[in-house]
Order: sequence, then C-alpha cells, then structure tokens
Amino acid sequence: MKRAKSMSPPYFHAMTWIFLCLVFIGFAPSFFLKFWIEAQPFYPEGLPIPYILHGLVLTVWYVFLVVQSTLIKNRSLNLHRKIGYFGAIWAFFVLASTLWVISLFPSRMEELSFALGKTVQEIEPGLSGILWLDFFMSLLFSSFVGLGIAERKNPEAHKRLMFFSGLVFLFAAVFRISGIVGTLGGIEAGPVFGLGLLLVISISVLFYDRMQLGKVLPITWGCFGFYWFGVILSFILGESSWGKEFMLGLF
Repeated sequence: MKRAKSMSPPYFHAMTWIFLCLVFIGFAPSFFLKFWIEAQPFYPEGLPIPYILHGLVLTVWYVFLVVQSTLIKNRSLNLHRKIGYFGAIWAFFVLASTLWVISLFPSRMEELSFALGKTVQEIEPGLSGILWLDFFMSLLFSSFVGLGIAERKNPEAHKRLMFFSGLVFLFAAVFRISGIVGTLGGIEAGPVFGLGLLLVISISVLFYDRMQLGKVLPITWGCFGFYWFGVILSFILGESSWGKEFMLGLF
C-alpha cells in the first residue's frame, strides 16, 4: 500500500493572514477604528476621500490573498482559478489607487503642516523617500502580479510571486506599527522596527524553501532580491539631493 503524500505546511496561508492582521493593526487608529478612537493629532480633519478609497481597495486585495490561500489549503482549485480573474482585474485598481494617492501625498503633507502649525519636514522628514518607495513598490507590484498571472500553471512560482505582491505594500502598515510601538513603549522606534519586521517576513520564505525543498528556488531569490533592491534604493534616492529634487519636483 502506498503511503499517502502528506500535505505541505500551510505557510503561505498563514502568511496571508499575517499580512491582513498587520494591515489592520497598522491602520486601525487612522482608518479601520478611527470612529472609535479619539482624534489623532496627525489626522485632525479625517482622511480625504481618495485615501479612504485607496484603503478600501488595498484591504480587499489582502482579503483576496487570504481567500485564495484558503481555497488552496482546502484544495478548491476550480473556485481558486475563477476568483483569480477577479484578482487580475482588482490588481489594476490597487495600482491605480496607489498612484493616485502618491500624486496627492505631497499636497496632503502641506495641508497637514498648515493645520498643525508645523513644517512638512517636521511632520514627514522622509517625504521623498516615501514617494520613491511607493514608486518602486508599485513597479514591483505590477511585475509580481503580472508574472504571477503568467505563471499561474506553475504553483511554486505562482504562490511566491503572489506572496511578494502582498509584501510590497506592507511597509505602510508596519511603519505605522512602529509608531504605535514607540508610543506605547515610550521609545523612538522609527523605521528600524518596521524594516526589521519586513526583513523577518521576507527571510521567512527563504527558510521555508530551504526546509521544504532543500534549496531556495530561483524565483524566491529573484523576488527577494528585487524587493530589497527597491527598498534600499528608495532610501538612498530619498536621502540624496538629486533624488529629493527630482521626486519633489514632480509634484
């Protein structure tokens, strides 16, 4: 009698839930639970409509990733494929809404600085770096989703590409979590905590490959490398005089 093949650990299913939970925690004070939390000093007048729409669109994307990974876990492959068509269309709205809020972000910072009686540099010293990060992550999102669709018949490549399609926009949530940790702990967490968390998450998929397959797949190395190249380059350009002049000059 042949021994039944054991199912692989539900790593990707668990990670999509972690992504969704991080998004909820990071944006709870300013978005999900804003009506039940006292007014935030950084958001004195509430969020403008474009940011609300963007938040809803991205939330649906992370819910979509959870649903798809759950269907794979339950071996509902036909339904997974059908819902995949929705994801391919919804990815366009994710990208469009992201580019929309990127274009509005500098003017939003100016409005907030006026309302708070501070300078833009005081409330968002890394503005150009954030804009560069949004730009590169949008580019990577398009690439990962596009390749994920192209590799839909290759499960190992497909699920890793979709994993990184969720990771690319997670920085906004984890940086806000850094602020929450700093506030609750009375420490200056800055971006270090957020970057550390992103590093742990991205390295986890390398460990998963190594443990389950005995090696890290080339597609995993490629996604990991391009992701961190984009993150590091964003900070370099954001701190350079040319990068600041170029990016802020666009707006």
